[in-house]
Amino acid sequence: MKIDIVGPGAIGLILAYHLSKNNDVNIVVRKGEEDYYKTIKIIDNDKEIKVNIPVSSELRYAELTIIAVKSYDLENVIKTYSPQGNVLFVQNGLKHLSINFENIRKFYAVTTWAGRKVEKSVVEITGRGYFKIGGETKIDIKQFVDSGINAEWSDNIVEEIYRKASINSVINPITAVFKVNNGKIIDNPYLWNIAKIISTENANLMNEMGYRIDVEKDVYETCRVTSRNTSSMLQDLNNGRRTEIDSINGELIKTGEKYGKYMPANRMMFNAVSFLEKNILKEKEMKK
Repeated sequence: MKIDIVGPGAIGLILAYHLSKNNDVNIVVRKGEEDYYKTIKIIDNDKEIKVNIPVSSELRYAELTIIAVKSYDLENVIKTYSPQGNVLFVQNGLKHLSINFENIRKFYAVTTWAGRKVEKSVVEITGRGYFKIGGETKIDIKQFVDSGINAEWSDNIVEEIYRKASINSVINPITAVFKVNNGKIIDNPYLWNIAKIISTENANLMNEMGYRIDVEKDVYETCRVTSRNTSSMLQDLNNGRRTEIDSINGELIKTGEKYGKYMPANRMMFNAVSFLEKNILKEKEMKK
């Protein structure tokens, strides 16, 4: 299958590495950055694997286009590349649910696979969890399974997206504000109390929306199995990058407004991370 992957971030490169085993894969990057990704290196359980995958700054007519950029880059990427046909969105948060462009059949991936960018073209796989795919129509996910990705089809993918956003809106901002790994949230009673407050707020909203999601239980289990992981939001702050707080807590706040829920705990974490983000980006700009 011809597959284009837009976005050479951690997840994008991990997917490119796996899918290139049995498919015709092309990594799409910004113009002028092609040479950086001619050879990518994947670190998996301390084993280093070098892979050469075709790279370009343009889309082909692919049978599947995977959009693996940060949520805040989505609209610009769609406008720039104008993908057509089957498009799989792999983002945190909720903003990709509202993306609507002509000639696109939308599919979504919800995953707990995780990676860490060591260098521009070097990624360490830090976790393999579930990989759920769903969308407007059915799509063959055999290419994923045959390539070593434990993909499974979900008929309730939108609920899964809200479930993950509810979990991420607890773990990501707490780890970002207090600069701790995921496991510290359930090890420390003060952090766990904060997590429970946000979890309860999210569960109430999910219930109002018709989703029966035990957010507190899901947060606890996620922290347990990813205890050593550094959340993507903390990684972004540590590396002087913009976070996805808008797409995660920000979108939950907007969703709450639609259902008459004020969401004070989410607002508090949104403001805290936004403050840190703006200060870090300002300091980074001043150093240039």
